[in-house]
Amino acid sequence: MGWSKSEDSLQLEKSRKPKATPFNQQRLKAWKPILTPKSSIKIFLSLGVVCLSLGIFWLVQNDNIREMRIDYTKCDEIESYNELEVMPPDNVQKRFKASSAGQPVDQWKRSNQSITFDGVTKNYTLCTIEFFLPEDLQPPVLYYYRLTNFHQNHRLYINSLHKNQLKGDAVSLSSIKSSDCAPVASRSAPGSADEKIVYPCGMIANSYFNDTFKNPLRIPNGTNRTVSYNMTSVGIAKSVEKGLYQPSKYQVPVTAQSNDSVIVPPPGWAERYPNGYHSGNMFNPAEDESFMVWMRTSAGSSLSKMAMHNKDEVMERGIYRLDVVSHYPIRENRGTKSIIISTTSGIGRRNSFLGRSYLAIGSVSMFCAFISALSLRYRPRRLADHDYLHRHSSQTLQREGSNGPMLRTTSR
Repeated sequence: MGWSKSEDSLQLEKSRKPKATPFNQQRLKAWKPILTPKSSIKIFLSLGVVCLSLGIFWLVQNDNIREMRIDYTKCDEIESYNELEVMPPDNVQKRFKASSAGQPVDQWKRSNQSITFDGVTKNYTLCTIEFFLPEDLQPPVLYYYRLTNFHQNHRLYINSLHKNQLKGDAVSLSSIKSSDCAPVASRSAPGSADEKIVYPCGMIANSYFNDTFKNPLRIPNGTNRTVSYNMTSVGIAKSVEKGLYQPSKYQVPVTAQSNDSVIVPPPGWAERYPNGYHSGNMFNPAEDESFMVWMRTSAGSSLSKMAMHNKDEVMERGIYRLDVVSHYPIRENRGTKSIIISTTSGIGRRNSFLGRSYLAIGSVSMFCAFISALSLRYRPRRLADHDYLHRHSSQTLQREGSNGPMLRTTSR
């Protein structure tokens, strides 16, 4: 028995049709200002005043920051041994209001420093720097190290870590090898052919900065004694970062001679852990704030990271001695490494770029306002009637369409 349906019943309902609401049909009320020469001039003037004010404020605050930067990259190339030499002028940059003219020149020397790690002793370059501080530094006084031509912002480098491993989880070898830690995910331990987990894994941890800084020593005039200006690395990491690191749950042997450990240090840490991990030297990231600071990657090709600080004591004017155990191979990257001793302000560290940028934008805005004002004064443009830019109803559209063009001009 045949049967049929009407054509309308065969049509499928439109299930994806947007709802008839102002939001879905894009009929929301909006402010659509009409820019005129006068309103443009006001906008440019307002933007110029705001940016110039911010730029001046930033540069004034920046000028109140005292800073000294010392490049010690080539300290191990000093020809004489254990004898002070005058530092090249380009290696020292001082930004103080007080002058260093007529004061002792900055000097440095090279010597050896023996350091023992887990029963193994090695010699390193000890760089001693004597510099003159031309004025008192008010607390907080910050001690940074700066590396140039070191790209922590590389796509592969910035992801090369295992967050769960740093939180203390005993992550398996297969999970580590399949993570972003490659190529520093696993390796063989000394004296063993077994493949073991690198802890902490990844290129960031493997390239951990390992130069050692000691407290600055002030040398009072006319004396041979020294007074230590105590600085600490406690508190240099942000509170939010401390929650990202926990002691590891990996099991390590009691003695250094055992090969029972499932983890090994990164290749770049071989001198610090010559016998691998054991209960006497197990690395704990939750207690190493310098490591936390290093793991916070920098966005540029140069980086400055805090090593120590003093929040309470004034760093008095005078001659100071700095000892740095220089070991980090930055010259392999064709870069440099420097020490920065600085104060701070409400804008943070010394950085004039943002202030100059505000001044540049403000100056351009004021120039545009000036050009627009001249143009409006000497070569005004005939304007259309703004009332005809607003379409109030369909009747208005029909009426205007029949009576003439949508816009009419008026003479000034």
